[in-house]
Amino acid sequence: MTTWQAFKPPPINDKDISWACNLLGLTERAFSGVDGGDPRMEVIKSTEPLDLEACPGSGKTTLLVAKLAILARNWTDRHRGICVLSHTNVARREIEQRLGAATEGRHLLGYPHFIGTIHAFINEFLALPWLRSKPWPVTIINDDVTLERRWRCLPNKLRSGLENNRHDQTCLKIASVDFGVGDLAWGKSTLGGDSPTYNAIRAACLKTSEQGFFGAPGLRHDEVIAAACLKTSEQGFFCYEEMFVWANELIDEVPGIRAAIRERFPLLFIDEVQDNSETQSAVLYRVFMEGGAPVCRQRFGDANQAIYSQGSKGKGAGTDRFPDPRVRRDIPSSHRFGQEIARIADPLALDPQSLEGRGPDRRVITSEPINRCAIFLFEDRTVANVLTTYAMYLTDVFSEQELKAGTFTAVGSVHRRGVSDANVPRHVGHYWPAYDYELTASEPTPSTFLQYVAAGRRLAHMSGEAHSLVEMIAAGILRLASLGDSRPKLGTRRRKHRQVLELLSGEAQQAGQYRSLLAALVVGSCHLSAAEWTGKWSSVIRTIAETICGGLSPGALSFLEWQSAADEATVCHSIGQRDNIFRYPADRPVVAIRVGSIHSVKGETHTATLALDTYYHEHSLKALKPWLLGQKRGKGKEKPRTLARLRQHYVAMTRPSHLLCLAMREDAFSDAEIDLLRSSPWRVARVTDADPTWL
Repeated sequence: MTTWQAFKPPPINDKDISWACNLLGLTERAFSGVDGGDPRMEVIKSTEPLDLEACPGSGKTTLLVAKLAILARNWTDRHRGICVLSHTNVARREIEQRLGAATEGRHLLGYPHFIGTIHAFINEFLALPWLRSKPWPVTIINDDVTLERRWRCLPNKLRSGLENNRHDQTCLKIASVDFGVGDLAWGKSTLGGDSPTYNAIRAACLKTSEQGFFGAPGLRHDEVIAAACLKTSEQGFFCYEEMFVWANELIDEVPGIRAAIRERFPLLFIDEVQDNSETQSAVLYRVFMEGGAPVCRQRFGDANQAIYSQGSKGKGAGTDRFPDPRVRRDIPSSHRFGQEIARIADPLALDPQSLEGRGPDRRVITSEPINRCAIFLFEDRTVANVLTTYAMYLTDVFSEQELKAGTFTAVGSVHRRGVSDANVPRHVGHYWPAYDYELTASEPTPSTFLQYVAAGRRLAHMSGEAHSLVEMIAAGILRLASLGDSRPKLGTRRRKHRQVLELLSGEAQQAGQYRSLLAALVVGSCHLSAAEWTGKWSSVIRTIAETICGGLSPGALSFLEWQSAADEATVCHSIGQRDNIFRYPADRPVVAIRVGSIHSVKGETHTATLALDTYYHEHSLKALKPWLLGQKRGKGKEKPRTLARLRQHYVAMTRPSHLLCLAMREDAFSDAEIDLLRSSPWRVARVTDADPTWL
C-alpha cells in the first residue's frame, strides 16, 4: 500500500525571480513589468493549480522555463520529481535546451524528474510496461509501418473494397474505430486477455490462420480487420494513438498505478495544452486528477491557437477542458508585435482577449513599418508572381542588414498537392511549383530514403548540428527494416543512430558499411550521381536493412528508388536545393523566404509573414472576409470548418513581429471592399508581371 506524504512545492520569491531573469538574459522587470502589475509575476510565483491562457508572443515558454529553473534550483526531494509534458518534440526540445544551459536546469533532465511529450510519458510509464507484461514484443510504434503491415494482412477482396479510403486507413487503427465483434466494440471494452472482445477477435485470427492470411469465408469485414489489428499487435507493431488504449487498459486492470505515478510526480506542468486531443486529455486526467488526491497541476496554452486537437466535428478535448474557469489566469499582452498587428489579428481569435501589442523588439530590426501591412491581389495568371512581389516589398520595407538578420516566411493552410488542381490557388505549390511539402514538417515523416536524407539536411541546417542528419539516416534504415516480412526487434530507443549500431553489433562488415554511408552522406556531403546511387549506395542500405530484419519483400525496395526529377542532378545537390527557401533575386539573393504550412510555423516568431490563401471547400482567407473587413469579431454560430480557418489564420497572423501580409485572389473583393481595406491599416496592391500596382 502506498504511504502518502504531504507535498508542498518550494516557494518562489523575488530573489529567485531576479536570479532566473539574469540566468535567461532577461531584464530585471521581465515578469513584473515597469509598474509591477504584470500578470506574469503572479503566475511565476504561484504554487497552486492554475490554467494560463497566454496570447501569442506573451513569453509563455520563457515564463515556464524560468519557473522550472527556479524549482530545480530549490528542489530537495531525491525520489519525487516534476513532470513536464509537451504536445510536440519541438516544444520538448526547446524546454530541454533552454534548461540545459544552466547547471540548475540540468537537474530536471534526469531522475526523478521527467520532461517529454505526452506520447513519450504514456509509453514509458503505462503502455510499454503493460504490453511487455502480456508478454508482447514491441517491434515498432509507427503509423505508416503498422498500417502498411495490416493492409497486407487483409484479403485482396477486402482490400479492393477499402481502396478508396486507404489514404487515411482509419479502419485499421485500434484506437479510433468501432471493431464490432458480437455486441462489443473494441474501443469501448476492456482488451485484457480474459475479455470477451479479446477472445472473440483472437478466435477470428485462429479461424482464418489455416486458410491464408485472414481470408476465411463467413467472417464480417470488421472481424477480419480486427483480426489483422490483433495479429500485428501480437507481433509488436503499433500505431501511436493505440498506446493510449493500452494505457487505459492498465489503469482499468491495475488501479494502483495512478497512486504510484502521483507519488512519483506530485507536480505537473503541461505546455501547449490547447493542442491535446480528447484521447490525450482523458488519460492524463485519469492518471493525475481523477478521484481523490490529485497532483498540483499547472497548464500553459492558448485555446485560440488550438489547430492540432480539433476532430472532424471541430471539437477538442471534452473530458478535461482548457482553461478551467476556476483556476484561469490571462496574459493578453504580447511582446512579439505592435498594436497594429494586434488590431488585425484579434478579431480572428475565437475568444478575443483584446490583444495588447507591446512589441516588437527593435534591437536588431530598427525599421518602423507602421501602416505597411499589405494585401497582394492576384489572378490565375499572376499567382506564380506573388512570392516575387512579396520579396520586392520586403526590400522596400527593410534595410539590407535587416534582410540578412530577419526571418521571413510565407505560409498557407493547405500545403499538400491533391488530386485536383482546380480552384487556384488550391495549395502552397500553386504559388511556387518547387515547393516540397515533405520537407516542411517540424517532425518529418518521409516516404523514401532520399526524403529522409533531405529532411535530415534541413534539420541539420536549422540546428547547425550534423546529429540531426545522422539521426534521420538511421531512422530511414530502421524504416526500411520495418517493411520486411520478418519481425525485427527494433525497440523504442529515442536515439536511432545508437539503435542501428546496437542492431549491427557482431556484424562487422555491415557496421562498417553503415559508417561508410554516414561518412559519404554527412561528412563528405555525398556528391553522387544517380548511377552511383543505384549502383552502390542503395544496395549498401538494402544489405544493412536485411541484416537487421532478415529479409525484405520486393515491394519494400521502392523505398530506395531514385526520386530526383533531373537525371543529371546529383543526389546531394538535388536534396540540398530542396529546402523550401524562396530566394530573391535568384542569381544574387538579398532576401530568403521560408515557405511552408501554417502548422509548421506554430510557436515561431518571424520578422514578416505572408499568409497565402489556399482552397479547402472554399478559399480560406476569402471565407474570413467579414473578420478582415471588421464586420465580425470572434466566434458566433459558425460551422466547425470556419472555426478551424479562424484558428489557423489567427496563428498565421500572430507570427510576425514587424510586418503582416496576405495574398488573395483579386475577385475575392469588390471595389467598395477594397476601399474599406485601404481605409484601415491595410495597403492593397495588384500583382503583375513586373512591379506591383498599388491601389
